[in-house]
Amino acid sequence: MNSIKILLAQTSPVVGDLKKNIENHLDIISKAKDEGVSLVVFPELSLTGYFLKDSVYDIGININNREDALVLEPIFKASMDLNMSIIAGFIEKDEDYNFYNSSLCVSDGKIIHVHRKVYLPTYGMFEESRYFKPGGEFGVFDIGGIKTSILTCEDAWHLSSSYIAINKGAHVIIVNSASPTRGIVEGLNRFSSINMWEELLSVIAFYYKSYVIYVNRVGYEDGIGFSGGSCIFNPSGEMERMMDYLEEGTMKVEINLDVLNIERFKTPLIRDENLNLTMKEIEGILNEKRTS
Repeated sequence: MNSIKILLAQTSPVVGDLKKNIENHLDIISKAKDEGVSLVVFPELSLTGYFLKDSVYDIGININNREDALVLEPIFKASMDLNMSIIAGFIEKDEDYNFYNSSLCVSDGKIIHVHRKVYLPTYGMFEESRYFKPGGEFGVFDIGGIKTSILTCEDAWHLSSSYIAINKGAHVIIVNSASPTRGIVEGLNRFSSINMWEELLSVIAFYYKSYVIYVNRVGYEDGIGFSGGSCIFNPSGEMERMMDYLEEGTMKVEINLDVLNIERFKTPLIRDENLNLTMKEIEGILNEKRTS
């Protein structure tokens, strides 16, 4: 059986406190080893907190600058010592002093992938475009033989994001999030914001015949609460497990590529996708927009 055990870490970061958040990550990572876990996934901006505002400029890390990246050395070391892969969210700074809402994957003590959030919400309570530059791609990388892609929160709401990731070969889509608590579903003891997430994630998993892992944070910042509700959907679009709302904690899940293989054989939507047609239609749309 081609499978991998993954730990979902539903954390409550301390806003602006890298040191304390790294310590919390290390505690969770060390305990995960005892559970036979190969990958630990943390939420969006798990190392920094979300509502940083102008302090973004003080906490950004240039991972290509050795001195700057030293602050992440404990994460690299834990990955190597425990033979474990780690996905965590941080603020990335580049050589031109642009800042990104980024997620890194560390494996064997090295960064093997960085995803820069592409779609930056700037409406309602969100102000990401004010502080961050958008990323420009959806990458696919390998963890234990399983092709994986990261979509950060708002990225997942644009279905073209998962379409691109899947057609690049992803078996698993990891959605790391800092999604606030909003609304209550009438007659049900659940948040409407999480209800919308579950419907979206189920659609992505079912139609793209892939595992979808959602890791959302909890806690409060600037008077805003984050709901949690981290979960996993299998390639049938069914939720296999879900964490509690509002509470910190961890949950172990398993990705089984035999299940994915069966689902893609039964319903070969990815195999039959006509990328040439899609490209032709998109080029037509772009040409119309240029001339309108």
